[in-house]
Amino acid sequence: MKLQGIDVSRHNGAVDWEKAARAGIRFAILRAAYGKSGVDDRFDENYQGARRAGLLVGAYHYSYALTPADARREAQHLLAVLNGRALDQPVWFDMEDADGYKKKHGFPFTKRNVSAITQAFVDEIRASGRKCGVYASKSWLTDYIKVDADAVWVAQWADKLTYNGQYDVWQYTDAGRVDGVTGKVDRNVCRTAWKKEEKKMAVYRYPKDVPEWGRATVDKLISRGLLRPEPDGRVDLSHDLVRALVINDRAGVYDA
Repeated sequence: MKLQGIDVSRHNGAVDWEKAARAGIRFAILRAAYGKSGVDDRFDENYQGARRAGLLVGAYHYSYALTPADARREAQHLLAVLNGRALDQPVWFDMEDADGYKKKHGFPFTKRNVSAITQAFVDEIRASGRKCGVYASKSWLTDYIKVDADAVWVAQWADKLTYNGQYDVWQYTDAGRVDGVTGKVDRNVCRTAWKKEEKKMAVYRYPKDVPEWGRATVDKLISRGLLRPEPDGRVDLSHDLVRALVINDRAGVYDA
């Protein structure tokens, strides 16, 4: 199986997804968020449009993380932005430094450092019940990133891919043309079919069972008496409820 796809962000402007689908595009990877608080203001529009056009949909996060702790916070932010939306691919993490932010902040570009930060993001996403893959150029995947991830999206703008590792998606140009997209657009080919995400009904029996991305919120609510465990310490919180509590907490609902 090889499917043609594109990846887009707000910089691509409005996309006519029906035209793109008629032109042979079968999947779309959409920027959802960046950093600890950035949200792509066309993500929801692109998500809804791609879904209506019958495309498989993935989402990616552009990272500004300088430490593993930063990466975990970015992962929590992305989960809040996704807000339970179903995806047909793993969540993708882009750790490169396209705009020079990391270099300006004295970031140590070593395999150990980059891999630790990437792994922290992957692990945090996995703790939420989603799969997580890594996006990077061939050189970054070879020289900087060694992690346990669920998928690899490799960028090598060429007629032939020479990356020797395992991969799932190949971004083969940043200058593609597709009906429905104004100007140049990244083109990709996917060779992996992931099982469609199923709604998980995980229940966390005790506060200690809540994943790291939600534990601070649960502990906060318990300490303020807004959440009252049973006499034996049980809370029995569903995964979806914890996600909603975290979203409300970040919005300041419990700080009044």
